[in-house]
Parts: sequence; structure tokens; C-alpha cells
Amino acid sequence: MSAMLADSDHYPVPAGRAEAELTVQRSRFLAIACPVTNRELAHAELLTLRTLHHRATHHCSAVRIGHPLEAECWSSDDGEPSGSAGAPMLKEIQGSGLGDVSVVCVRWFGGVKLGTGGLVRAYGECTRLALEGLPRSTRVLRLPLTVRLPWAALTRVKRLLAELQVEEIARRSAADLELDLAVPRSLHAPCREGLLEILQGGGEVR
Repeated sequence: MSAMLADSDHYPVPAGRAEAELTVQRSRFLAIACPVTNRELAHAELLTLRTLHHRATHHCSAVRIGHPLEAECWSSDDGEPSGSAGAPMLKEIQGSGLGDVSVVCVRWFGGVKLGTGGLVRAYGECTRLALEGLPRSTRVLRLPLTVRLPWAALTRVKRLLAELQVEEIARRSAADLELDLAVPRSLHAPCREGLLEILQGGGEVR
């Protein structure tokens, strides 16, 4: 039976892209949601959409990277009244539970001013619709571990790794076997201790 992962070990992330469109008082809003894992990717996505929709009036954005409990978040109103675009977009991302996600909401001004309240509702609603359309997967946060073991210990080690949901990344063999592992971070210490107990000084864990 596999050990239970802690909530801090995993979180939902986008498994693809999604778009949603909304028209309010002749202003057109287009929200594009996609996976990103760092600031550089989020910035590149925003630049791509600015180029693609260069005739639009605004390109507002909101990003959350990492596990929701410890995520890095930011947003931009891109010239809209302060707090009327980026903040409601980010609020929708936070409500979705997703991490590693970017939403860019493009607006083409239709000639009618919506006011701060109208903008908050429009940007928030368009973002929510895009997020609802995203396919999802789960990301597990892992830490590296390397073990050198005699071949005779492999069966017991493999059983332990399966119980702790450890991924084998690489394998090297000579007189002994060496495995590079990726361990769920809350199970790193139990994994290390379990390996040392199996090896009884007949190998190395680092």
C-alpha cells in the first residue's frame, strides 16, 4: 500500500490551454489561460499575445506559480483603472486552486466606459470562464536522492520506493547498482531512513 502524500506535496496545474470570450457594452474581452512554471515563461506568453493581438486596447494579466500554499503571484492592470483588471483576475485564479498558471485577458474597447465595477466583473468573469475550460493534471513536488546498493537488496529497495511513490530517474550499474531518485518532499526523510535500514551499511544514500 502506498504512503499518502501530504497536501504540501502536490497541487493541480493546467494540462493545456483554454480561452473564453465575453462582450460587455460593445467591449470585447478574450481570456487565454495556460501553464507556466516561471517568470520568464509567463513574460514570454504575455509578449506573444501582445504581438498576436496588437490592435487590442489592453493586455491585462495574472499569474500564480508554485504550490498554492507558497505560490508567487502577481498581476497587471495594463492601463486600466488600478485594481479593476489584474486583481479580479488573480482572485479567480486563487479561487480555482490552480498553481503554475497564467491568464492574459485582452480587451478591445467598444466605445462605452464600463466603470471600475463593470471592469472588475468583466475581467473576473472572463477569467473564470477560461479557467473552467482548462484541462487539469497534478504536479508532485519532489526532492532528489541517490542510493548505491548491492544487487541483492534491489527487491526490497524497489518495494520501499513503490510504497513511498518514489520515481526512479536514472540507473547506473557496475559491481553495485546506483539509482537517482525523485522523492515526494514530505517523504524524503522516511525514504532515506528506510533505505539505510535496508542497506545496513552495505551501500550509500546521499
